Amino acid sequence: MGLEIRRDGIALAEARYDASKRAKRIIHYDFRALTKADQLEAACMELVRDHQLEGASCHLVLGADEYQTYPVEKPKVEAAEVVEALKWKVKDLLDYDLAKAVIDAYPLPADAVRGRNELMTVVVSRRELIQKRVDLLRSLGLNLAAIDITDMALRNLCVSLQVVQENPRAQALLHLRDGAGMMVMVRGMDLYLARHFDFSVANLNDPSRQDQVIQQLGLEIQRSFDYFESQMGQVPPAELLLFGPDPSMPLANMIGGSIAARVAALDPAQHWLERGSQASWLDEINTFVAQGAALRGASPRAGD
Repeated sequence: MGLEIRRDGIALAEARYDASKRAKRIIHYDFRALTKADQLEAACMELVRDHQLEGASCHLVLGADEYQTYPVEKPKVEAAEVVEALKWKVKDLLDYDLAKAVIDAYPLPADAVRGRNELMTVVVSRRELIQKRVDLLRSLGLNLAAIDITDMALRNLCVSLQVVQENPRAQALLHLRDGAGMMVMVRGMDLYLARHFDFSVANLNDPSRQDQVIQQLGLEIQRSFDYFESQMGQVPPAELLLFGPDPSMPLANMIGGSIAARVAALDPAQHWLERGSQASWLDEINTFVAQGAALRGASPRAGD
């Protein structure tokens, strides 16, 4: 299962392998809104009970406001010492003591640095927050298998979208939900670029502000495409897949005229989601990141 705990609610998604044992499918998903912080534990217990998930393997995904990422040159030390060395490289970038932080890192693909020194993306979160999440999962009877971040959860979804090929073109994915815009670019199994920005559904639905919202979205997207091409030396994606914030709004068409790529609405049911008769599009949007966490370990699909 994938679990995302946010200020506004709890998102859960459960994945199972299909009959071939090669592809993962999301078989259940659920979102419970929170209005008060003290509702968290009771709401989590209710979710686990309702879906009979006690004892399940859990991939916890941190919300985008619960960690920071920094691109840092890879230290020239033994592999086992890399993370420890990276701590001191980001020490002065933190607004809290290094001893209160949990740090990990993943490499930027070698072909994205264009002859420069190797780079790694350092991920930093507060130790107190991580411990609270670990304690909560233990109290729920869940087996914590991994702690992920939003960037990598969306990367997992892009991997599930791709078909195995010798020289794959990058896949761009934009996820919009109230309060958050998230975009990633993935090629093969590698995350090249991740961006987070504020997004307001109310502003999008306000006729007096809608044009400004669309223009700002287009600008954020095009900047990402330009950086991917000019700074990383990559062929930009031909298509941007959009999921959210409301399937009834033709947002893909509205954005499409302002960027140098085709924009298409994504339907997860065509790829990894088993949509039930009681499906709610709002729950699908709110559990999208949790779905990505549940699909951790998925591989690109085999070609026809």
